[in-house]
Amino acid sequence: MNMKLNKNKYFVGLDIGTSKICALIAENINNEKLKIIGFGETESEGVAEGMIQNLIKATTKIKEAISIASESASLPIEYINVGIAGKHIKSFSTHHSINIQSNKNEPVEILRNHVNELQKRSKMAVIPTNHKIIHSMHQKFTIDEDHESVEPVGEVGKKLEADFHIISANKVDIGIMEKCILRANVKCKNLILEPIASSLALLNDMDKEDGICLVDIGGGTTDISIFHDSIIRHTAVIPLGGDIVTQDIKEGLGLPRHHAEALKIKFGKALYVNRPLKEYVKIKGQGQREDKKILLDNLYKIIEARMEEIFEKVHQEILNSGMSEKLSAGIVITGGGSQLMNLKQQVKYITGLDVRKGYPSSFLAKSDLVNLEYPKYSTAVGLLLWDFANNLNPIKEKDNYKSLNLPKASQFGKMVTEKIKGLLKDDDLTEFKNDNI
Repeated sequence: MNMKLNKNKYFVGLDIGTSKICALIAENINNEKLKIIGFGETESEGVAEGMIQNLIKATTKIKEAISIASESASLPIEYINVGIAGKHIKSFSTHHSINIQSNKNEPVEILRNHVNELQKRSKMAVIPTNHKIIHSMHQKFTIDEDHESVEPVGEVGKKLEADFHIISANKVDIGIMEKCILRANVKCKNLILEPIASSLALLNDMDKEDGICLVDIGGGTTDISIFHDSIIRHTAVIPLGGDIVTQDIKEGLGLPRHHAEALKIKFGKALYVNRPLKEYVKIKGQGQREDKKILLDNLYKIIEARMEEIFEKVHQEILNSGMSEKLSAGIVITGGGSQLMNLKQQVKYITGLDVRKGYPSSFLAKSDLVNLEYPKYSTAVGLLLWDFANNLNPIKEKDNYKSLNLPKASQFGKMVTEKIKGLLKDDDLTEFKNDNI
């Protein structure tokens, strides 16, 4: 393993989650798709609500996941694309303008340099002193105060303006993450907001043009990204996820955590109308503990209440974005927490929007190593796609979401059809076939 990793051929993603830490290595197949050649996954430690709390524990697990992935691919890992989330993430909009007229006060051709200058100014936006901008993405351009443009380069005018969506993160949390990664003997190539990464793995051009909200339910956070007219309009991170549901079951039913998690996976329903009032499940006692009978109705009530709270917050974020009437493509739910039965029905009841599940598969070639067509891998796959897209379309300002163009379906046959099929899959219990608690 002395060879150097070819940055144009191989891409590495690291998803540091509250429940799991996952490292992926992918190979570029003819600039069309990525083939997973390295996979490492460990149970997460030292991470809570999407943020690293314990350097030693988190570093150990990160190093383990990276090592497993590196060995399975027989390739060294030097640089990785890392996802970031947590309640410290902030987002807001800002407006910037530059004058571009000639000495004769005449309109001139708008160049890429003008766009780059606006992008540079957006990164000088006023943010909390303890924060750092991690993404600055333009939303719309205006030429001479009256003409809106999606891509102004090549047009003419005297003044160029743009609205930007700014995302910042706490410097301390960024520093802790970078320190863990360095201790794992690798370097951070790109730091990417997790909901943006997930959107690359799950949403097609039609979705983003029509208006869509992506909700990624992880272990410690629920990440939201909203698109309309192919532009990212709003991002948010809610510090609640699947782990809080498990904790509620543990405390509400008086069970060990592993039994609470198993109950949630096997019997969990986010919405249950016809409740079986006398239906029980038996939990076998361990050690000196006696067997315990759990009334399923109580389990359903606990799960339903917490998931309702989470999606009430999601709905509020949709309302705050001003996009609630423009989401023609509805909501896509993904992440490990999206596997609860009847969750789609509950989300539709709360938001009034169409809901479907998202599976990350369209831009992945078939791999004999691992099957990643599960919602919990959406972020990890998206981290690879971020770097892949930038490699296909190298630009100076890599923060800009609109520049991240993945291969078009027209070029590669059935890609869109495959993506739509993947998104419309509805097997709620694909991952949970084990009948034993």
